[in-house]
Amino acid sequence: MKDRKNSSLLRRLEKFQRLFFVALLSVLAVGAFAQSKTVSGTVLDKTGESVIGASVVVKGTTNGTITDFDGKFTLQNVPDNGTIQVSFVGYKTVDIQVKGQSTVKIILEEDTETLDEVVVVGYGVQKKSDVTGAMARVTSKVIEDRPVQNALQAMQGRVTGVDITSNNRPGELGDIRIRGNRSLTADNNPLYVIDGIPMSAGSIADVNPSDIESMEILKDASATAIYGTNGANGVILITTKRGTSGKPTIRYNGYFGVEDFSHKLDFCDGSQITQRYRDYVSQNPGETMYNDYVKNAYEAENQANGIENDWIDAVSQTGIIQDHNVSIGGGADNVKYYVSADYMSQKGVLKGFNYKRYSIRTNIDMSVTDYMKVGTNSSVSYTHLRAHETLANLV
Repeated sequence: MKDRKNSSLLRRLEKFQRLFFVALLSVLAVGAFAQSKTVSGTVLDKTGESVIGASVVVKGTTNGTITDFDGKFTLQNVPDNGTIQVSFVGYKTVDIQVKGQSTVKIILEEDTETLDEVVVVGYGVQKKSDVTGAMARVTSKVIEDRPVQNALQAMQGRVTGVDITSNNRPGELGDIRIRGNRSLTADNNPLYVIDGIPMSAGSIADVNPSDIESMEILKDASATAIYGTNGANGVILITTKRGTSGKPTIRYNGYFGVEDFSHKLDFCDGSQITQRYRDYVSQNPGETMYNDYVKNAYEAENQANGIENDWIDAVSQTGIIQDHNVSIGGGADNVKYYVSADYMSQKGVLKGFNYKRYSIRTNIDMSVTDYMKVGTNSSVSYTHLRAHETLANLV
């Protein structure tokens, strides 16, 4: 009797367990169904136009899709408390909280840091998104990262289609060719335009690189369409730094370094040169020689007195290069200013080749009315290039 009661109790417990697990699975299924859903929507820009090909993903997952020709999308398995992230090239990324929604409408805003970035294209400016000509750009960040003497060195190796050779002596510019030589006999140098004014005098070496905000290199039709034949070799547009509203900002930028030969050739000493002459005489009888082993009278005298000269050491020295720049910029809403002073000095590794540059720049902008602005750009530069001396003066 007792066994029957125990058996009946076990059957009831098993039946209760099965019912419990069925109920639990049902609750989990309902919960899982309630936690994920299908979300559809439309992606538009500010003007109401459909954004085609925008990326729509569940943030933090690989679950995503793209918008069709009407800017519409359907995204499945979206958590009820999840976030939908919408992105497209040239627009700001948008995060949308689902919060029980099954249909959403998303408006994308243009990314002003890319599409609305202003670049110089001639006697004016243009949106970067609208530039279709062949153009390259070098910013002040690139220039500041490199200790350069002039603007050309800042572009070296940074712009495709622009070949710049290294300068051989302090203060000398290298050659620059934009997409090769255009003429066998005429000038192949590009046109330089600083703050909208073509450079007609002086050299680009006179411009302090620390004052440059950006450099745009125009090539092909983008140059000749504005500057005509003057831009046939390309145009380099230089925009200098301007003041900004706010408290005055004082900056110092400088560097100091030394230069020397990476390797010096080993030449013969006096005894080796004497032996070389003796070997020459033995192979060429009848040659006129002094003391039977040297060809020149002063060599015989130096050899007799034990005088030797290392001509590489006589004409070379340890080069020193330094640059110091101080600038201040600031202003109010109506008046902005930028003032800088620079001192650059380079003592070459060859004696007699020294270069110094002193420059001052002042840029002032004033808003007279809402539609009228006046300003002044002034630059004064003094350079001193010492690039030749006779060997007698060096030694």
